[in-house]
Amino acid sequence: MLGKIMNTNWTGFLTLIDREFYRFMRLSRQTIFPPLITTVLFILIFGYSLGTKIHEIHGFSYILYIFPGLLQMGVINNAYANSSTSLFMSRFERSIENMLVAPLTPFQLVTSYMMGALLRGLVVAIAIYVASLPFVSIPVAHPFLILASLVFSSLFFGGLGIVCGLWSESWDKIALYTNFVLTPLTYLGGVFYSLEMLPPFWHKVSLINPIFYSVDLIRYGFLGHSDASPVFSLSLLFLLAIGVYLWCFILFRRGYKLIK
Repeated sequence: MLGKIMNTNWTGFLTLIDREFYRFMRLSRQTIFPPLITTVLFILIFGYSLGTKIHEIHGFSYILYIFPGLLQMGVINNAYANSSTSLFMSRFERSIENMLVAPLTPFQLVTSYMMGALLRGLVVAIAIYVASLPFVSIPVAHPFLILASLVFSSLFFGGLGIVCGLWSESWDKIALYTNFVLTPLTYLGGVFYSLEMLPPFWHKVSLINPIFYSVDLIRYGFLGHSDASPVFSLSLLFLLAIGVYLWCFILFRRGYKLIK
């Protein structure tokens, strides 16, 4: 095993990661600035308008309470979009064939796409945080949990983006998964409300939504308050990230729909 690691084509592997990073940074007007502007608009519209009606949730102003969820929402959407669009574009343009004939392993291919999703998620998170500082004073209760939440969420949803990029046969299907699966789960994930504010049925539904635990964990990281156990949320996100990574690895190893 150690011999395989030492003989890994690190130059090609790092080049793939650099390509993913360069791709979304070069298109920053499409990849970085839109979620930044959207989050600021959410803060202005929801935070200041609804904030006059909902004064506090668990002792925090409404604008402060929703900020961690807004940041995580931007991270989730962009990590997912990065891997799904990048992989589908490679399949659609058949440029993925160049990677498949290169001396690169399924481990390297999957990891490069996952790292691209992670890097884009972190860049978006930093941009949103900095842009929000003029509007809200943001405490940081547990910085390690904030970072862990961002990393595991980016990896998990980046992995789901890889699966979507393999399954999809057209851009319409990419949009279908985003609009009818990811977006509803995001808005039902506790970004704008506390779990205690929901009726019993929707309370139970939220508990099977992985985005809820992602949002709840990062909220605990910033504010020190959560609706679920932070240990459980962290463990769940870690296991989901590992699980989806193994899923993607198996699909790549089998060559599942890599060539469109």
